[in-house]
Amino acid sequence: MNISLIINFGTAALTFVFGLLLITGVIYPGKMDSAKLMFAIVLMIYGIYRFINSFSKVKQAKMEEERVRLNEEREKLLNQK
Repeated sequence: MNISLIINFGTAALTFVFGLLLITGVIYPGKMDSAKLMFAIVLMIYGIYRFINSFSKVKQAKMEEERVRLNEEREKLLNQK
C-alpha cells in the first residue's frame, strides 16, 4: 500500500473521530453552541468524504492495473498469429 493512501485513510479517521469527540463534548465540555455543533458536523462529513475518496482511488488503481494486464494479454495473443 502506498504511503499517501495510509496518510489519507489516517487523516480521514482522525478528522471523523475529532468531529465525533467534539459533538459528544469530550474535547470541549460545556455549553454546545451552534458554531461548535456545525464545526463538528463539518469535520465528520469531511472525514467520510476523505475515506470515500481514498477508497475510490484504490479501486480505480486496481481497475487500471487490470485493464493494462488485459491489454497486454490481448496484444500477446494478436502477435502470436
